Amino acid sequence: MFFESFLLNLAILAALIVALIFDYVTKFFSYWYIRHIPYKLPIPFFGSDYHRVLNLRSTSDEVMNLYTKYPEANFVGVIKSRIPELIVKDPDVIKKMLSTDFANFHCRGIGLDKSRDVCLRNNLFYAEGEKWTLLREGLESLLNGMHREPDVSLHVCLSGTNEVVNVRELLSEILDAVFKDCLFEGKDDGFLLNNLRQSIQHRTFPEKLKSYLKEIFPSVYTLLGLTTISGFPSAKANKVLKESNIVLQIQKIGLVDKMNTKNKKGTKLENVTELELAFSMVSLFVTEGYIPCLNVITSLLFELAKNSEIQEKIRVNNSVNVDYLDACIKEVLRLYSPYSVITRKCVKAYEMPESKMILDKKITVTVPVEEIHKDLKHYKSPCAFNPDRFLESENEMRHTFAYLPFGAGPRKCIGEQFAMQTIRKVARAILEKYIIETTEKTPSQLSFVDHNFMKIIKDDIWLKFTPLEH
Repeated sequence: MFFESFLLNLAILAALIVALIFDYVTKFFSYWYIRHIPYKLPIPFFGSDYHRVLNLRSTSDEVMNLYTKYPEANFVGVIKSRIPELIVKDPDVIKKMLSTDFANFHCRGIGLDKSRDVCLRNNLFYAEGEKWTLLREGLESLLNGMHREPDVSLHVCLSGTNEVVNVRELLSEILDAVFKDCLFEGKDDGFLLNNLRQSIQHRTFPEKLKSYLKEIFPSVYTLLGLTTISGFPSAKANKVLKESNIVLQIQKIGLVDKMNTKNKKGTKLENVTELELAFSMVSLFVTEGYIPCLNVITSLLFELAKNSEIQEKIRVNNSVNVDYLDACIKEVLRLYSPYSVITRKCVKAYEMPESKMILDKKITVTVPVEEIHKDLKHYKSPCAFNPDRFLESENEMRHTFAYLPFGAGPRKCIGEQFAMQTIRKVARAILEKYIIETTEKTPSQLSFVDHNFMKIIKDDIWLKFTPLEH
């Protein structure tokens, strides 16, 4: 005892604990101030991320707010809970981080690869180090072993369509057929794909809460042993997986043996089974492939319905001008980017180009993809749907890293080619048979909600499909 009074000692101890906690949570609050980087003022326990933590703004809205608040700055600083995070706006710096100096920023910094969640534990999006290398090689082999051009007969899904339709339901039916053919060679009755898709599109409150923890406090999500989809993979799901093309490719390249082999440090990368690995890969195809393709095609049809003159430019002599269709798809990917941000973690001290600022190890870097795509510095009339900007003459004038719908560098989306082929195939099949028009049910603009790092269309979109007269 320092003092004879017990209450006085207790009060002093409590004050010391409060002071230590306060020092811990505010330790990095001056990080951006001393580096002369404009930043959002933080508050204890929330940092400068309080709008997002309290669900007052989504990730996209928060990044947009900071991007536009400092229009002339190349960098904007934030404090995520208590850890500094840097928003990078300059395409030249982004190029160095994502490509040239990739060795310094090869991690996403999400910290979920040790989760008990089967959907995430062996998911390429969350993996790091040797595990990421092995999973990427495995997925490349899988993609090479699949149909490179989706060859599902689309007339079955489209036959009889001559009315106002729910576009998302129609496209879901079409994409179910495409992905079942590619992943399961038609052997899945839709059980696995449908359950995974619906769990993403129609989340219950507990699922939203888990998703929130996964994004804001990934360490808590891992510590509590939470899972994305309760009860999966089930016995029925495992039966489907055993007969899938994915398991066949995993066996072919011996990926499970490689994953379970000791690494250079003498410890196992993972204790994984074929079915767990296959389920992780299927969930990756759904979350990072199926859902983005569904949103892009929906957005494309929505814009073409609103812009009939552009829709007509796609059709030439009762056929589709594929080059102009590609320009339309690229414009949709710019205007409605599937991912609003790209994140990377600095793995060792790094000197920022030109500014000479030293970025410390473990600092997270955020690339504001959506805002760069809508920045007047890079695009004229950025909020307008104008596919002509992606024709060769205009495209050459733009900075390569001012267009990042699939990311860039070694961690660029591995399924870019497959996604573009799928989107092109489905859109072409529809546009060759139908004129797409708006209806009274069609909203004036699309509304999106954030789903972790991905954006999905919030409401059903209704459009009129009128058969073309050939």
